[in-house]
Amino acid sequence: LLGQIVDSNAAHIGKVLAENGINIFQKTTVGDNQPRVTAVLEASLNRSDAVLTSGGLGPTEDDLTRESVALVFDRKLEYREELYDTLVERFSFLRRPFPENNKKQCYVPEGAVVIDNPNGTAPGFRVGDDRGHIICMPGVPFELKAMLRDHVVPFLSDTFGLSGVLQYRVLKVCGVGESRVDEMIGDLMATQSNPTVGVLANAEWVRIRIAARADTSEEAQAMIDKVDVEVRKRLPGLVMGVDDETLEGVVDDLLADRGWTLAVTETLTGGMIGQRLVAAKAKCFKGGRSYPVDAFIMDNPNSAAVQLAEEVRDEMKADCGIAVVTDLETSTAVGALVTPDGGEEWGSGFPTISPVIQTRAAVMALEKLRRLLTRHDRFSPPKPLI
Repeated sequence: LLGQIVDSNAAHIGKVLAENGINIFQKTTVGDNQPRVTAVLEASLNRSDAVLTSGGLGPTEDDLTRESVALVFDRKLEYREELYDTLVERFSFLRRPFPENNKKQCYVPEGAVVIDNPNGTAPGFRVGDDRGHIICMPGVPFELKAMLRDHVVPFLSDTFGLSGVLQYRVLKVCGVGESRVDEMIGDLMATQSNPTVGVLANAEWVRIRIAARADTSEEAQAMIDKVDVEVRKRLPGLVMGVDDETLEGVVDDLLADRGWTLAVTETLTGGMIGQRLVAAKAKCFKGGRSYPVDAFIMDNPNSAAVQLAEEVRDEMKADCGIAVVTDLETSTAVGALVTPDGGEEWGSGFPTISPVIQTRAAVMALEKLRRLLTRHDRFSPPKPLI
């Protein structure tokens, strides 16, 4: 609630449940306060068949989930000797002393079914009545993920006779704004019910998510394929990648197909293009140079960027060169790309130097190279700087 922790557990739970055809009605985040936790659980149980929780199962005073669940079902907490034995054995195996406050983890609401946690010390549990079930998992992400996969999803599927799957595919588009994408595929978003089409933008790309529900994964993917074809037809050459593919990984593969290598000079982006290529283990990256934003005084930013791209290409003995430099007088990011097949120059204004602006400038440079390598720039032709 203080913004110090990102709730990655909820995102993972949502993804896994959706893939297994289980709908989520609502997500709630609540602090370590027993009356508030209890109220949230009561409200959730009144609107849903099953409530999943993460966190609050540890040994400390602010771990309040088990007590709150017991209150919701009007049950006492009962001590389970087998949980104590398991905990003592686990601490002994780790050659760590057993703190007495860990005995708190040996209590669960009366009648609860314990869910083993081989990856940690806090066991999960599930308990229910005529209203539905509450299933409690630890907050440590890798512990939760295993418990969700191995126990919770199978229980929900068996209990509620669930069938079918929800599959999705994410198409990534760079260098084109969310509004432009909406203009071209908005009718698909408005009229498609299964599959559905949604758009989400960030500093790097616009994500087009196509989701389909069907009896089998194969049927869902076939439904997605048809919409995928239509989206690509409307956005010719602009789909950079799919799902977990990265722009730098795609560019590296395209360069490898031609047997080309790449070198980079950066001021505004502060080495970000090189960092992304290194993180992607790009085979075609020969190296680069990073300078302060005011390193170059440019009478003609356009020609200066081209010259720097050529110089770093020659210095690193690469086939291609990219330069992204800064004209501070006009607050303009100036880029140039040189390859054996020609080159390109571009420019864009920036209000200030920030991580978001740097990311956008780095993405633009790599996207310009991707489009040159695939011979597509139909939506966003280069704008002359002069």
